[in-house]
Amino acid sequence: MAIKATKASSMAAMLIARRMPSEAPAAAASTAKEAIKEATAAAQKWQPDAVLTHVSTIKGRGDGTADQWLYTYYAPKAKKSAIITAKGKQIEVEPDVRNTSIDPLGTDFLDSDKAAEAAAKAGLKFGKSDKGLGLGLTVGNQAVGKPQRFWSVTVMTDSAMSSVTLNAADGALIKRDDLKFK
Repeated sequence: MAIKATKASSMAAMLIARRMPSEAPAAAASTAKEAIKEATAAAQKWQPDAVLTHVSTIKGRGDGTADQWLYTYYAPKAKKSAIITAKGKQIEVEPDVRNTSIDPLGTDFLDSDKAAEAAAKAGLKFGKSDKGLGLGLTVGNQAVGKPQRFWSVTVMTDSAMSSVTLNAADGALIKRDDLKFK
C-alpha cells in the first residue's frame, strides 16, 4: 500500500509541476499582442531560444479582445514546444507539448483587435448570441515555399460556423468559409 501511495504522490507532483506559473504576473491580456512580452520572457526562461509560433483564443470578443490567450513557442535546439497561457494577470507555462508549429511568427502582424475589424469588414457577423470568437494566428504555405502569416477568425452559433482567413500583415481577405449544422 505504501508503494501505491508513493507512486500516486509522485504522479500528482509531476502533474502539478507540469504547469509552472511564472513569477512575474503579466498585465491583463486584452488583445493578443498585449501579453507577448511576458509570455516570451516565460518561454525563454523555459528554453532560451524559444520563438513564438502560434497565438490563439476560443473565447474572443467582437472587438478582438479575450480574457485568455494561448501562445505556442518552439525551441529549435531542444526541438520542443511549450504553451504559454496568459489569463488575466497570470502566466502559466505548459512545457514540452507536442510540436504543432515550428516557424517563427516574428512581430510584424496585425493585433487581434485589427484582425477582428478586418473580419467584420469582410462580412463576418459577430453577435451577442454567438458562443465566442475564435482567433488564431499562424504561419502557413511552407509546403509551397511561400511562408505567410495568417489570422483565422471564426464565429460559431448553434446552427452554423463561419470563418475568414486574413493576411496577418494587412488584414486582406484571403478566403471565407461557411458551414451550416442543421
